[in-house]
Amino acid sequence: MCGVIGIIARDKNVGFDLYNGLLDLQHRGQDTAGIFTDDEVSIHLIKGSGRVAEVFNHENLKDLVGSTGVAQVRYPTTKGKHDAQPFYDSTGGIGLAHNGHIVNDSDIREALKDKRIYCDSDCDAETILKTFTYYFNKSAKESTQEKCFDAVEKVMKILLGSYSVIAVIRGKGLFVFRDPHGIRPLVYGKGKNCWAFSSESVAIENIVDEIGDIKPGEAVFIDNELNTDFRLIQPEAPRHCMFEWVYFSRATSIIEGISVNRARGNLGKRLSDIYLESPLHERLKSCTEKIIVAPVPETSRPATVVFAERIGCGYKDVLEKNRFIGRIFIKPSETIRQHEIATNVRAIESVVKDKIVFLVDDSIVRGTTSKGIILKLRKRGAKEVHLFSTCPPLINPCHFGVNFPTKEELISNKTEDSREVAEKIGADSVTYMTVEKLPECLRIPIDQLCIACLGGKNPTPLKKKIIL
Repeated sequence: MCGVIGIIARDKNVGFDLYNGLLDLQHRGQDTAGIFTDDEVSIHLIKGSGRVAEVFNHENLKDLVGSTGVAQVRYPTTKGKHDAQPFYDSTGGIGLAHNGHIVNDSDIREALKDKRIYCDSDCDAETILKTFTYYFNKSAKESTQEKCFDAVEKVMKILLGSYSVIAVIRGKGLFVFRDPHGIRPLVYGKGKNCWAFSSESVAIENIVDEIGDIKPGEAVFIDNELNTDFRLIQPEAPRHCMFEWVYFSRATSIIEGISVNRARGNLGKRLSDIYLESPLHERLKSCTEKIIVAPVPETSRPATVVFAERIGCGYKDVLEKNRFIGRIFIKPSETIRQHEIATNVRAIESVVKDKIVFLVDDSIVRGTTSKGIILKLRKRGAKEVHLFSTCPPLINPCHFGVNFPTKEELISNKTEDSREVAEKIGADSVTYMTVEKLPECLRIPIDQLCIACLGGKNPTPLKKKIIL
């Protein structure tokens, strides 16, 4: 999972706007950050390991001149953990970054080698760049614009997986495209003197006047005079990743025209219905004054507010998380995740002592975070701890950009019995959102969602024969 942003403007340097956009997307990746700009005379690329504010400063941002640029924050899901984007290929004059995961990356690289084209990194964004550049340079079309559309038509037939791509075509403009199923989000914005594209609306809303979504399988070319060309290249049935609304995206973002905050509130509402119809409610309905409802900060907060109101119990913040450590789920290893929980999540004793704590979280992935938090609540005197998840049980690995690539690391894959999960993480009970009710909460039909991790089908094949 990553965050990308691209801007093309008239008579304005876009470096600082790209930087500010990356700050708004920092939640999507904290391992690397990079910005590429083009001033039609020279290119400028700064990238490195760390968060946005660690890679960039006031001085090096001055070097990022140019009215066209692309930037990215990265949270790697497989190999190439230190390969920062964007990448640049001088043979086509193209700088590129993407959000997603190419599942047939290794097969494409083998095919590229047969053409004596080699990648210098382990990052799949470079694979996309090399493939696109190969077809771009090979195209018989006369204009740069038509070369781009000609190349992307061939690229989309080869790539398997999820990809939202933003590319700077040196001296010519900006080219953007999204995978045929629209698995990962990609929004566009139109301003008075600029166009902007991003993984989330929150990163561009301050510089544009209108915001919409790039359609699945759509590509866009914008030249330096801001003339635009939107074309549907290979549209297929939408399969948007449900985890974007459940966990990844900012609550203030709007994706596919749907408010993330409202979707999470709907999840809290439906979860409260499940509780009110459960044996647990029958047992505890006379103890409402002892129950406090608390979020696992920050993603589950909108759901928790609605949940608490609907069941008639008090909302309380019982956990304090060091907001400077980033999101624990996307830390690169289990050891680091356990350390972050032990040292940077605190329970407030005066609030939880002798209380029945209803803890609302966005999901239960490995169980590491949940187990550590529940242990802290018990040490602070909580009488009971019941965990409610706004996401159904995760039972399959994700091949499309979320960092749980194996079944073995998923606690619900070992058992879908919520009682066994509760025992493993030390909770008195665990209550999940259901797969059937999830689409209703998101206001998206189930056949337009990628729910492969919940037991559904993968939106794309995982292998295909590659011929360049």
